[in-house]
Amino acid sequence: MKKFHLHLRRYAASLVGIVFLISGILKIWDPVGTMLIVTEYFKFLGMPGLIPVAKGVGIAVAFLECTVGIGLITGVLRKVSAIAAYSLVGIFTILTLLLWIFNAPMDCGCFGQAFHLTHAQSFLKNVILLALCVAAFVPFREFGVAKTHRGVAASLAMISIIAATIYSNSHLPIVDFTAFNWGSQLSTALNDEDSEADPHDAAILSFRDADGNYCDELAASERVIIFSVYDTENADWARLEEQYRAAAATEALPLVLVASAENIQLPPDILPYFCDYKTLITMNRSNGGGTYFYYGELIHKWSAQHFPSKLSEDVADDPIALSTRHVTRRRITAQGFCVILAAILMLV
Repeated sequence: MKKFHLHLRRYAASLVGIVFLISGILKIWDPVGTMLIVTEYFKFLGMPGLIPVAKGVGIAVAFLECTVGIGLITGVLRKVSAIAAYSLVGIFTILTLLLWIFNAPMDCGCFGQAFHLTHAQSFLKNVILLALCVAAFVPFREFGVAKTHRGVAASLAMISIIAATIYSNSHLPIVDFTAFNWGSQLSTALNDEDSEADPHDAAILSFRDADGNYCDELAASERVIIFSVYDTENADWARLEEQYRAAAATEALPLVLVASAENIQLPPDILPYFCDYKTLITMNRSNGGGTYFYYGELIHKWSAQHFPSKLSEDVADDPIALSTRHVTRRRITAQGFCVILAAILMLV
């Protein structure tokens, strides 16, 4: 009976750890999306003064979730992991209950931007996790000491998480769960009655010129590269102009979309268009990053820091082949990371 109880505790702890690890990884893969979630929480809790540190807080929480998850799966630092798991699940349960009671117009963000749960579902999920924590850690003793090979597995797993965190903060999300992902269609490009795309799944851009006229039809042209600036104060305008000139030298039509009329530092011949902040940060997580559309279909996008050195070749290339190459590369990266992490944790 005692052996069965020990196995039950171990399996329950591992299950909680898997949920924590998945939740943390999905947030780490998209730090800007995690920042948006934390920002909504700060607004809901009446703490707008903390919004400037939302990204740092989001990454810290996601990293902590991964750490706790690895600790629970491997059994390393079991008591510390148990206390941390109890604390996090308790806090999340209270927060999701408040969201449910007040019917807050926001997503809980439990799994980043990947999965969207209702407030009731989020609360129920946390109640189940709380029950699993009770099964795993009560009575709060006899945690034991993990074997050496489990410590090695935990260390290697943490190195993988650190590498993913560093990579995600300098690149676009490894997996894009937004409406503006590879292959998505702009709503203005679905006027053709023969289009097979579902209008309800189309991405809505909706941008205007300085006179307030909507110019969405420009984005549905043959080849268009949109540079999106959701934070005009912190944009690298010199780099943006250089990239704009490079795009203008190709067959594509370059457009600059900004979220604010303030702090714009562009020469007179580059006229900015105006778009909603959330739309721009959803389309491209990089401030000043570029997004390439072909007849309204999203073919490729890059961060401001990783502008393609051979843009003219990419634009002249077959759009479907270009999109397929980049999608395949990103899938291999994501799957490779998951396989390596799973292989490491199988050492336990």
